[in-house]
Amino acid sequence: MPATIVVGAQYGSEGKGKVVALLAKASNSPWLVRCGGPNSGHTVTIADTDIIMRQVPCCSEPERATFCIAAGCVVDEEILLHELDMLKIPRDRIIVDPRSVLVTEEDRQTEAGSLVHIGSTCSGTGAALVRRMSRAPTVRLSKDSAALQSRCRVETVACVLHNAIEDGRDVIVEGTQGFALSLLHGPDYPYVTSRDTTAAGFGMEVGLSPRHVKNIVMVLRTFPIRVAGTSGPFADEISWEEIQRISGAPKMFAEHTSVTKRLRRVARFDLDAVKHACKYNYPTGLAVMGLDRLDYADTSVTDLTKLTAGARRFLDELEMNTGVPVQFVGTGFGTFDVVTMPAKSHHTYLAHAGH
Repeated sequence: MPATIVVGAQYGSEGKGKVVALLAKASNSPWLVRCGGPNSGHTVTIADTDIIMRQVPCCSEPERATFCIAAGCVVDEEILLHELDMLKIPRDRIIVDPRSVLVTEEDRQTEAGSLVHIGSTCSGTGAALVRRMSRAPTVRLSKDSAALQSRCRVETVACVLHNAIEDGRDVIVEGTQGFALSLLHGPDYPYVTSRDTTAAGFGMEVGLSPRHVKNIVMVLRTFPIRVAGTSGPFADEISWEEIQRISGAPKMFAEHTSVTKRLRRVARFDLDAVKHACKYNYPTGLAVMGLDRLDYADTSVTDLTKLTAGARRFLDELEMNTGVPVQFVGTGFGTFDVVTMPAKSHHTYLAHAGH
């Protein structure tokens, strides 16, 4: 089976981990691949408990999956080993690319002293990537880690995945952050992350040819969010109190970043920004998270026919304006608060005005 790439459409925290977990659950033996680094956390529900993963790809049933850490990743040894122990992942089912770079305490201190002004999580991810590009003799890669060698299969991930694809396995690539934060294509440099965050960029990090990829699922939120503080421009920013008023929720459900625990900024939906992200990522399907933020009556709905008329109208208009079918609809924070949409053929972009 060709690979699937999951990519964010906005400023990260769209729900990519949730989508990866849903795709993995539909597969008999998924091969899951994580891009990025420990600077972003993805949440997944395992045995009725929400768990934040910063290195291991998301999967609600980790005992059924094989996990890969891509060559383009930044690896925090302590975080990765903790997650492997927490999920009880055996050595034969975790593959770490020997070329992935290891983050150091110096990397974290470097970012804490220089990147706070752009809302960085200061995990050391960007500094580690800069060191890697410097090609200095002091750079440590995963192949240099005795701890990883003892706990993981340290092998070239691309070659393993090429064989898995040839054998008909389901390969699912979990992208990091969101399109608007792309180092190369984000609109608000320097308020961006330290890598390209497009589907093409993630394929490159893993070592997949574009011809290996059949499906691209782009994840977006009804109300996009970004890190608090001086994290950059944010069109039509509103408050969490306003979200409560719009949805009719009984109380305010404010959100905090999974890594830094800072209160997130939130804004109204920007259709033009989503259409722009579609042009760069050319998705085959969309995953829309936060229908419950539009109307609290849609909270935890799992049946398409039970969504409110307003929610159905929002989805119809989104498909009409992007030319991309909606594949998943998130209706709450849990992994399984979701409506899986009936399969539809991928619309032709050129059939829609503005594409």
